[in-house]
Amino acid sequence: MRHSTVLLLILLPGLGALSARAQTGQNVGDTPGGNRSRSVHLIRIYDEFGHLVRPDDRPLMPFSPKETCRKCHDYGKISRGWHFNAADSGVSPGRKGEPWILVDPLAATIVPLSYRKWEGTFRPSDLGLSPFEFLTRFGHHVPGGGVGELAGETEDYMRWQVSGPLDVNCQMCHNGDPAQNQAEFGVQVMRQNFRWAAAASSGFATVQGSASEMPDNYDLYSAVPPEASDQIAPQVAYNASRIDPAGRVFFDVPRRMPPSQCEFCHSTRVIDPAHPERWEAEEDVHTAAGMTCVDCHRNGIDHLIIRGYEGEALERGSSGAAGFTCRGCHLGGENDGVPREGRHSAPRPEHRGIPPVHFERLSCTACHSGPWPGGMTFRVKTSRAHALGIPKSDTSADALPPIQSPVFALQSNGTFAPHDIVWPAFWAYRGTAGLRVIPPAVIRPLVASLPVDTTQSAASRRVLRPSGIASVLHRLHEMDSSAGEPVYASGGGAYTLAADGTILRRPATEARPYLWPIAHDVRPKEQSLGIRGCTDCHATDAPFHFGVVGVSSPFVAIPDSIARMTDYQDASPLAAWLFSASFLFRPGLKALVIASFLLIAAVVALYAMRGLFQIIRTLSSEEE
Repeated sequence: MRHSTVLLLILLPGLGALSARAQTGQNVGDTPGGNRSRSVHLIRIYDEFGHLVRPDDRPLMPFSPKETCRKCHDYGKISRGWHFNAADSGVSPGRKGEPWILVDPLAATIVPLSYRKWEGTFRPSDLGLSPFEFLTRFGHHVPGGGVGELAGETEDYMRWQVSGPLDVNCQMCHNGDPAQNQAEFGVQVMRQNFRWAAAASSGFATVQGSASEMPDNYDLYSAVPPEASDQIAPQVAYNASRIDPAGRVFFDVPRRMPPSQCEFCHSTRVIDPAHPERWEAEEDVHTAAGMTCVDCHRNGIDHLIIRGYEGEALERGSSGAAGFTCRGCHLGGENDGVPREGRHSAPRPEHRGIPPVHFERLSCTACHSGPWPGGMTFRVKTSRAHALGIPKSDTSADALPPIQSPVFALQSNGTFAPHDIVWPAFWAYRGTAGLRVIPPAVIRPLVASLPVDTTQSAASRRVLRPSGIASVLHRLHEMDSSAGEPVYASGGGAYTLAADGTILRRPATEARPYLWPIAHDVRPKEQSLGIRGCTDCHATDAPFHFGVVGVSSPFVAIPDSIARMTDYQDASPLAAWLFSASFLFRPGLKALVIASFLLIAAVVALYAMRGLFQIIRTLSSEEE
């Protein structure tokens, strides 16, 4: 009886946790208890098959964040979060964001890709990219999950068996260990070491070898070494000092992660010849004030992270999301029952002297975000587009793809906001449904004889002259005359063959540039547009309306048309110029209005005094 009592006392805490889980439908780690202290994650690690990992196992398997974390957390719910659900066709795409950009310099191809239904992007499958090939190209900045868990597909089935799945890498966002190495994760993914990538980046394990060098029939459980002696099969080794006698590993999981954890995938570098040094650049004003990304971009266990744009609350059906926009933090809502402004001591802006129409037609970011605009857009590099942070990535200023910023464009909600812009360049067949992109692998042999430009960057690129474009288009027609009219889309237009063998340029919707709004880096109020007066935006040469947008066609050796900001603002250049020119006379008009007011006031006062004197005189005569 005594032994039964002792056993019951031992099991009671666990039974209580199980009971709470059964009642709430949540895993024990997802049940909010109200305690704000940090949970200590001293836990055992498990491989992708749910087996406990022991240092003396043979073969020694990499631990799986999915199987390790799901012991306490609802992985199914987490894996449907915003960072992982792009391939889910049932998820609303939300506001347009940065795409993945396929770049093939030797095929003269630049194509914005997305699994989300963002207008202006292509699906990876449109270019013949399977999920496995997509990860091999772009997985260096993918947090896992979603596309990485499509290993059951028949396409590339054998390669998936060698590489393993790329599950959600929880550590990418939640590991506070300084040894957490995001770049190593990217390197391992590019080696097709999907199942090993999380362990390699964890800080307590090392991985050698490359799954990409293994044959399709490679078996990681087999003791048979690879056929080639110089090939090393993927293998993991753990730091024994990090595993306690009970087989547990300590994971440093702070409640608030530093901005650097997010910045690995969300960094932008502005290529400004006037400020080439890194130390000359400024960080976001919120980060400089000590805030972290998750102070605004919050989420629950569902990991549907708040993106923070106007209208998101309505799209999500969550009124609470409105409090995490620029207006929500600094101004609050008109119908808030409880004051919402002032979050994290956000100051309430006064905007003295600014006409109210500005707050109807401009997003907050139009004045406060991105680089201060110049006469021409700047070239920028982003983590995802240029593999920033990955060893041996192209660090040159002109590395492809050529992204320009800021472009003050009109959004679908009727407001103007700063955007990044990229110009597609690709070969395609024109059919009844529009342009059908031709995969770069098909194009490379056709352009192999064209010259290569190696003067600008480490990434060699084809140089396309009119005769070269015509030659390739002619060969594409010979290859498949029934596929439609061959075209080359570049610089916002489509080049086609004329009857005499020359090329013609025509408009093409699919060739238009892809723009996505930017919100960071936020400048302090002293550096916001308008701080020096109306002419920051309304001078006849102000960048807001009259800046030149770089039309980047890195392959075509003939000049493209010049684009201006007004091309993206639903306004004519003449109307914008006349409106801006009026500001030249506004100081004089203001002086004239003030002078006229004073003159009228003086006349009114004079006649009022005369009237008063007349009344006094009349009253005096009556008394006599």
